Amino acid sequence: MIAKHKTRPVHREAYRHEATEQNDPVLAMLGVGRQLWELEPGDSFVERLRSEDLPVLPATHSASDPAVNLPEAVWRRIVSHQGEQFQTVRGLPFTFEVEGAGIWFFRDGKRVNRKLTRTQFEVALSRCPLARTTEISDLMDYPYVFAALMDRRIRGQEW
Repeated sequence: MIAKHKTRPVHREAYRHEATEQNDPVLAMLGVGRQLWELEPGDSFVERLRSEDLPVLPATHSASDPAVNLPEAVWRRIVSHQGEQFQTVRGLPFTFEVEGAGIWFFRDGKRVNRKLTRTQFEVALSRCPLARTTEISDLMDYPYVFAALMDRRIRGQEW
């Protein structure tokens, strides 16, 4: 017959508690949140996620590379012409407003669909020059994006 070792339950619980604190990955993260939320408060973070905005990151490319600067140059034109009237291919008038890293489109004074993120805008821009709206039909609000990108005020002499 095998003899059973008897240990005091209190001692076992104390050891288990100490071992858990030392090895628990969640408890090891205590204090990390302070650094995460230094630049952006939690409420702003949640609001940005809900609006589909992306954080505006500092440019990491050389200012002399024209291919790298094209999205930024076109985005500046978008910002400078917000509120002006544009027309879709079918002649429907619309305006847009830049908010954070996205664009809201308006028709007849009413906001259309969801905010187009700058990332989606840059995907459409990467496909320029565009011949038809169907070339970007996989993107949000593509008739408005097409009209804006093909307007001389936005495209300039780029394409």
